Amino acid sequence: MQVEQIGQAGQTAEYRLTRISTIEPRWRKAAATAAAALIILAAPVHAPAQQASNVSLEANEQIFCVMAAINAAGYDAGLAVESGDRTRVEVRALLASGKFQVLPELRRFYAEHQVAGDPSADLGQYLSLALLLGPPPDFRPSVPEKDLPPDAKSVAELIPLLKRFYTQANLGDLWTRVQPAYENQVERYSAPVREAVTLSDAYLRSPSGAYLGRNYNIDLNLLATPNQAQARIYGSTYYLMVSPSQELRIAEIRHQYLHFLIDALALKYAGEVHEKSGLAAIARKAPALNSDFRNDFSLLLTECLIRAVELKMDKRPKAEAEKAVADLAAAGLILAPYFYEELAVYERQDAPMSVDYRRMVVGIDLKDEAERLAKVKFAPAPAPAAAPSPALSAEDRLIEQGDDLIFQSRYAEAKSVFEDVLKTDSKNERALYGMAVAESNTRKPDLAREYFQKTLAAARDARLVTWSHVYLGRIDDLEGKRNQALDEYRSAAVTAGAYPDALQAVQTGLAKPFGSK
Repeated sequence: MQVEQIGQAGQTAEYRLTRISTIEPRWRKAAATAAAALIILAAPVHAPAQQASNVSLEANEQIFCVMAAINAAGYDAGLAVESGDRTRVEVRALLASGKFQVLPELRRFYAEHQVAGDPSADLGQYLSLALLLGPPPDFRPSVPEKDLPPDAKSVAELIPLLKRFYTQANLGDLWTRVQPAYENQVERYSAPVREAVTLSDAYLRSPSGAYLGRNYNIDLNLLATPNQAQARIYGSTYYLMVSPSQELRIAEIRHQYLHFLIDALALKYAGEVHEKSGLAAIARKAPALNSDFRNDFSLLLTECLIRAVELKMDKRPKAEAEKAVADLAAAGLILAPYFYEELAVYERQDAPMSVDYRRMVVGIDLKDEAERLAKVKFAPAPAPAAAPSPALSAEDRLIEQGDDLIFQSRYAEAKSVFEDVLKTDSKNERALYGMAVAESNTRKPDLAREYFQKTLAAARDARLVTWSHVYLGRIDDLEGKRNQALDEYRSAAVTAGAYPDALQAVQTGLAKPFGSK
């Protein structure tokens, strides 16, 4: 199935934000004009390809069905939290009144697949699966099961149970009964979402039709723990799943929308971004920096720009904004101060961000930024919810050491470190991946292939899975196995959208064999 089709089937109750005019250059003047240029329509999910807007606020039947199933099976997180919406309570009461033959199996499945100590990941694995399921009653995955994201794949055996539960619990009728609740939430979110989209478009001077075939779906999930917002990028579709809350999750919606608009620029100007990647060595020293940002400089640069844009759009007082920028740098988002300054230049001219982006990236002076960052005191890593055991702590330190050695191209030393980890934890995904990368860079393709395949079998980290497929595709290309290579690149394409460097590698691999001139 084509990547563009992921998550498209069977979604109902959609309300689409449609742009019908181009935004003027000056963003504040444009915001007033663009406010009248977005209307909310009830529209079928399979909208015509030529439709300008690719942003939707919707209820997703597959998410509802999966969430109903796990609520019946023992998902009780957040029941005591007041959200202002009673849909979950009412659905649970209705389900509790029935006797379903599949329920003992569902309960056993849920108990066996709980992610201990991480409620977000526990919920997230089911949301990832739901996004990639076709409509009921078949719930057929929209990608081959082997290509499901790792967290979704870990719970893919829910599907046959879900089919039975759908029939036995008559979820189709239940879905119809809860439509008024979803419509109320859509109405509650519509105007603020429209405003967030309008102002973001206006600030970036984003022209109509600039989405390049991509989509952004905001999915309301009324059966989850309140106050949750989980983002995903599968294929060319961006998702944000929002659970009930007293306060609207507009900040998270806008943040993902800014990624939707800006991520493509990092890909378009990948060469210019790569020229500044020497700063990655400085960012890696920040203990609080997320591992995805540590390992993908393009992703780091984009996040820094988005955070700076948010501060500018919020019109924070000067002192407050300067402190926020300093805090971002201390957390490892090292280019936030640079972009915050450059956005003042951007605001004084008329070019859209799609044009001025290149000027800002090219203008990054590695020496100047290194001097600026030498004065930054990096914040410590956030304390874990529960203190890790000494063994785990030592293992984590070894993994970080090995990753740093890979970054420095010291592959033999890295292998020694990862081997030590694997002696006590033979399925450690980061150690397996580190061994694979080291073997690949020391021209041992057979060993590299073995470790990448072991990584795919063990990993729950989507970045490791994505890059493992990319590397396997490259190995196949170098061995003249083009068809196998294309299969690997297509597998990587499912999750590569979240990682600009990986997405570029996938697109290049699909276009021509790795290593060819």
